[in-house]
This record gives sequence, structure tokens and C-alpha cells, in this order.
Amino acid sequence: MTNTNSTLSLNKKLTLTGALSALVIVLGITKLGFITLGAATSITILHIPVILICMLAGLPEGLFVGLVFGSLSLIQAAMSPTGALDPFFVNPLISVLPRMLIAVIAWGLWKALNLIPHMPKTVAAGITGFITTVCHTLLVLGSLYVFKAADVKAALGGMGYFALVGACGFNVVLEALAATIICAAVFAGLFVAGKKHSKLSEEK
Repeated sequence: MTNTNSTLSLNKKLTLTGALSALVIVLGITKLGFITLGAATSITILHIPVILICMLAGLPEGLFVGLVFGSLSLIQAAMSPTGALDPFFVNPLISVLPRMLIAVIAWGLWKALNLIPHMPKTVAAGITGFITTVCHTLLVLGSLYVFKAADVKAALGGMGYFALVGACGFNVVLEALAATIICAAVFAGLFVAGKKHSKLSEEK
């Protein structure tokens, strides 16, 4: 399969960017982007459209979807905060910046992995999804401590950055696995669709 984001036309990129931006908004507003697995465990898949658009279209489109994700997080933090840390996300350096930075990470990883000879797209997509998801959590938590360290520690009873990362570790692994499966599945689907299209073209 050829490099996907180099074969998409401008109109297709715009359509895909709009669709994934809308998906982020719908998942966020309806809370379908948060999967509850128990009384104390939930994972988010809201960052996955950002990863997918970087692989499918490119960095500018990824930055835009990341901006949409971060802006939605900021608005929800301002209008309907639900957790102890939510009020801090009114700061765009905490809510928006990390979500745009993961677009850079996802795009860079995708480009680098595709330089490896014979690397299957599905494997590259899964690895990109996993690593970017871990980086997403580290960046968001890191921005909390960089820009609001004293307030965050007070809200969490003095818990430091590494302690919070450790406390979130199980959720991070689940989110990373979910991103791995979804990203790999999308590219597996594209590969199958591409083969079917090729066969139809040959028959014609």
C-alpha cells in the first residue's frame, strides 16, 4: 500500500479533517469518548482521531484536529468541570498545547517508521498509536505541573508528577492498547479496501 497521506487530494484531506474534527466533538460532548471499565477505571479515545489524521493526511491537518480536541477540553473545563483537575484545563497551555504537540509526535513517528524497509502499515500505525498515547498522557500531566505545579499539588494532596503518572499508569496502558488496536484496524481496513478496488479495476 502506498503512503496514504501523499495520495489524498486536497478535497479529501479537508473532508477527512472535518469528519475527524466532528468525531472529536461528538465523542467529547456525548461522553462516548470516555469508556468506563469499572468504578475507578475509565479510558479516553478522544486523542485517537488526532493520531489517525496525522497518518492519513499530514501534520497541518493533525494540528487542526488537535486544536479542536484541546479547545473542546478547555470549553468543557470552563462550563462543566467534573474532576479536581478540570479547572486547570481552562489554561490553553494545559488543555490545547499538549493536544497539538501529540500531532507533531504522531506525524514524526509515522514518517520515521515508514522509512523502515518492509514495515507493514498496520504495524507502523499500531506502534504510532501506542507511543503517541503514552506521550499524550505524559504531556498533559507535565503541562499541569509546569504551569500550575503548586495548585495541582494542593488539589492532589501534595502528590508529585511521577506519583501521579504512576497512579495513572494502568489507565495509560489501557488507552495505549485501545489506540494500538484502533489505529492498526483502520489501516488494515484501508489495505483490504485498496486490494478490492485494485481487483475491480483489473476486471474492468
